[in-house]
Amino acid sequence: MDLVNDPQIWTLLGVFSAIMFAALTLSTRYTVAQIIATEARLGGRIDALEARTDARFDAVDARFGAVDSRFDQLEKRLDAKIDHVAEVLGVRIDSVDHRLGSVEDDLRIVKAHLLRHPAA
Repeated sequence: MDLVNDPQIWTLLGVFSAIMFAALTLSTRYTVAQIIATEARLGGRIDALEARTDARFDAVDARFGAVDSRFDQLEKRLDAKIDHVAEVLGVRIDSVDHRLGSVEDDLRIVKAHLLRHPAA
């Protein structure tokens, strides 16, 4: 004695397949909804992180700009001082050259005088 005949088996298989297909569809829809929600949440966090990172890099760029400006000012001041020292040094060297020229002239005169009047 058979409890279930062929049409009933096929009907049960169809109902089971429909239930499994519906469960699979609901599970897939729920998973996709969770993925979309997670993606949106992560997208917001990534955008916030990007904004913070950009702000920090902008601040670092501004600080480097200020340091560059200070170095440029320092370089200009040092160039001016070096130019001034070179100018003063040039004047002093010219003065020393002139004075040494005078000393050489005086030594020539002394030498000529000594050679004309040799010491006994």
